Amino acid sequence: MKSILLHICDDDALDSRMQVALDLARAHEAHLTCLQPSVQFTPVPYAPMAGHFVSDINITDMQEAEQAHRERVESRLQSEDVPWNWQLGLGDPATLLVEQSGLADLLVLSQPAGKGAKPTDPLPIAGEVAIHAHAATMIVPAESMSFDCGKPVVVAWNGSKESSRAIRFALPILKMASDVHVVTVDEGKQLPPLDASTYLSRHGVSSDLHQLNAGKSKTGEVIEEFAQDVGASAIVMGAYGHSRLRETLMGGVTRDQLRKSRLPLIMGH
Repeated sequence: MKSILLHICDDDALDSRMQVALDLARAHEAHLTCLQPSVQFTPVPYAPMAGHFVSDINITDMQEAEQAHRERVESRLQSEDVPWNWQLGLGDPATLLVEQSGLADLLVLSQPAGKGAKPTDPLPIAGEVAIHAHAATMIVPAESMSFDCGKPVVVAWNGSKESSRAIRFALPILKMASDVHVVTVDEGKQLPPLDASTYLSRHGVSSDLHQLNAGKSKTGEVIEEFAQDVGASAIVMGAYGHSRLRETLMGGVTRDQLRKSRLPLIMGH
């Protein structure tokens, strides 16, 4: 892993995701690209009411705030022993991150806030980015202030193409982990528990298999509890194995973990 893309936004979780990205870049001797989506826009002078709309927005203040934030972040980066560059993008943040993911090995962004979100909370774009990105997406809880690449990693395996892609995307991280635990959760159907471990072994990654019983608990809760018990640094999982609409209406592992995970998630779709 040599190219990490970090979402830059002036929110309350920037410090946590930046530190995780720096820890990963340092461990993998990777380059960090900081992508700052701009809040600026190009006015449309001939649109109805355009003049009135633009008059209510102080573009100069917005530009100055963006520049001040950039200078603060760059000041911190200059004291780090990680190579980095800065990209300023115009447009929707999720779209920009997906567009720039083609030549990235990992995207790093923050876990969306729960109910009662504040204006300073991270943008709720993690799910959207994870299902469209061309690389692994790491979703960092605001409480995660560092990332130890030498700790165990848990792989949530259900035999889907999404979980398969997540494993492939996460290979560099799995190779550095002290232990890799491949976890399947028995939900009343037979799954191919050996496939993931066989694939990993061909890449020089040994793993332990675990078949867990969900009982009356949700699958995500069972995986999360196991990951906490083994001291894992992250959970690798597929994003939205069912349709996104189904997960929105009925609930699902991806939706639950995006909102509640206390560990960074490494996702692929």
